[in-house]
Amino acid sequence: MSHARARQAIEIKLAAWALDRPIRVANFEQGFEPGPDETYLRAFLLPGMTNCRYLAGEAYEYSGVYQVSIVCPAGQVMSTAEALIDDLTSLFRVDSTISINGFAGLVTEPVQQGPTITEPATYTVPASFTYRGIADQPPAGA
Repeated sequence: MSHARARQAIEIKLAAWALDRPIRVANFEQGFEPGPDETYLRAFLLPGMTNCRYLAGEAYEYSGVYQVSIVCPAGQVMSTAEALIDDLTSLFRVDSTISINGFAGLVTEPVQQGPTITEPATYTVPASFTYRGIADQPPAGA
């Protein structure tokens, strides 16, 4: 399943970027408890269509949307989230590669900011981009 490989490639790139900054990425595979007044990221893969445009089904084309939600404490200035969106735009530029273990992909649309979602204690600013990639299929019976 190469949507999983696309997600892994994107998450590795995002995690390496976050290590250089004072921001954490909530990982659904591990427990995550945000600190008081902490700004953090939550990320999600929204898989799209899978196509096979090649003879004999030797490779499949995967596409989808990757969303990074910036969660900020209520009362924090919006420019904090906007600066992070600018950074994500630089990290995931159009035509930048996302590749891992048999999956070769590209960012195909620029990072887009979504509508701000407000809650009593936080607000969330979603940002997303689209990707597309090709993965070789394992031989039958493998």
